[in-house]
Amino acid sequence: MYEVLLITLPFFAIIFLGTFFHFKKIFDNNSSKILTRYALFITLPPFMFVNIIKSSDDVIFNFDFIIRFEAITIFLLFLTFVISIFLIKNNKSNSALFALNCSYPNYGYMGIPLCILAFGEIAAVPISLILLIDSIVLLTFTGFFVDYDTGKSIFSKIYQLFLNLFKNPILLAALIGFIFVIFKIKIPLMIFSFLEIIALAATPTALFAIGINLYNKIENKALNNILTISFFKLVIHPILIFLIFITFPHNVDPIWIKVAILSTCLPVAGNVFAMSIFYNNFINQTSGSILITTIFSTFTVPLTLYLLLNYFNY
Repeated sequence: MYEVLLITLPFFAIIFLGTFFHFKKIFDNNSSKILTRYALFITLPPFMFVNIIKSSDDVIFNFDFIIRFEAITIFLLFLTFVISIFLIKNNKSNSALFALNCSYPNYGYMGIPLCILAFGEIAAVPISLILLIDSIVLLTFTGFFVDYDTGKSIFSKIYQLFLNLFKNPILLAALIGFIFVIFKIKIPLMIFSFLEIIALAATPTALFAIGINLYNKIENKALNNILTISFFKLVIHPILIFLIFITFPHNVDPIWIKVAILSTCLPVAGNVFAMSIFYNNFINQTSGSILITTIFSTFTVPLTLYLLLNYFNY
């Protein structure tokens, strides 16, 4: 338990450090947006690229694992999208980001170090696959539905969707990293060192930016969104992943299953806040969801990891 807290508490500390400096009026909401854009376009792409490259020298495509994990991702996306529209009465753009909040855990900032610490270097392969494939699915879904009500023809929307995908710096970095791994492309040491240095700034920059925005009071009208997101993110998502692997026969290493369960019980990712800034939608609700799920996850993540290490012997 101490080792888990040793990984998670520094992340929470950086977030609340940003909140403290907002409280002291050294930073404001505009500072948060600037730092988030800096992370989105400058530091997060190298962070994604470097971690995919370093995770494994030879990415193993276990399609049984990928199909099951992404089946849950897609199911959860559409379920929460429908709930957002018909029960919470959000519009389609906000509902897309609502669904992204429910389905996008903090893989990059917390998932990679936490899974490797808990399960060893073997965890690098499944977490890198999840990071890559899930990002493609989630960002594609979001890009399509945020721009759904534009009045364009279906062909224009499809064209714009693919254009936005290739414009998205995070997804583009993941795809390039994936190509480098598949074709075993070597990177000059000087360039790789340069990217590593930039990547080191991604986590503190993004988390600090989130912390600045968390100082804002959570509006009462946003509570319904935030509490629903927290429930689906921290409870429903890991339960669905657990059920799909234990219910149906498969050929997946138990360590991979543990990585999948642990990664889905993490709080809402900082990337979701970056995407809400990018689309200028659902910003306050997203920052509130990150705050609440981060606070709750200080209890749920250690508990889940404890159960996986001591009682999950599938």
